[in-house]
Amino acid sequence: MFDVVLPLKALPKAKSRLAEVLTNSQRRELMLAMAQDVVAALLAWSDCRSLTIIQGPGWPPMLPVVSKLRVIREDESGEVDLNKMLTAGIEKLVGERYVVVFGDLPGLDAVDLKALSTGFDNDKTVLCPDNQNVGTNALAFSAHNMPVFRFGSNSFREYGRNICSECCVVVESPGLSFDVDTPAGLYALLWGQNAAMSVGPATQKWLLAARSSGVMWRGQASVSMKQNAGGLC
Repeated sequence: MFDVVLPLKALPKAKSRLAEVLTNSQRRELMLAMAQDVVAALLAWSDCRSLTIIQGPGWPPMLPVVSKLRVIREDESGEVDLNKMLTAGIEKLVGERYVVVFGDLPGLDAVDLKALSTGFDNDKTVLCPDNQNVGTNALAFSAHNMPVFRFGSNSFREYGRNICSECCVVVESPGLSFDVDTPAGLYALLWGQNAAMSVGPATQKWLLAARSSGVMWRGQASVSMKQNAGGLC
């Protein structure tokens, strides 16, 4: 089983790269909905022994009360940098196998998490890249083989440069690969190639409201084609 760590940065600052196509309120509500669905998927995962959320400010009460869920506030970690926060948070846990996963994966489900479990090897790091092989959406590793975290711009490439190919496994699964981080990703989920993707109930509710109000429909759709090559995770 895995001890899972989910970082949720300050909600008012979430999804800043969507500011050109969403209002502040829409961005917050989208991130909140995706995070709720990711938390539900992780808690339902049979291989999740515990879930630790490293939470920034601005989040409303939205977490279920369950024994295997723990919240560490960002300011409790004593760190500002995401990678250092993750290191500090994991050092507080006592486990053998860990997963770090992000909260902007609207399609994450049991099939994706089973793929991660199946691909895990105690002596190797599991990398789950985004669908452009630029960012990293999830990372699994054993306690004796904890990597140096390199989340940030071009993280998948950075991990590839710093972890030998014999020491890592790449797992690609739709719900682990597709994140909503740019206008292009949002458009794909609203109207494009991922519009039929199965998503959690909170995200589905947000999408229905966004579609009914015409978010990124027609005239705004061209904005979605501006690809940002630098993955943030």
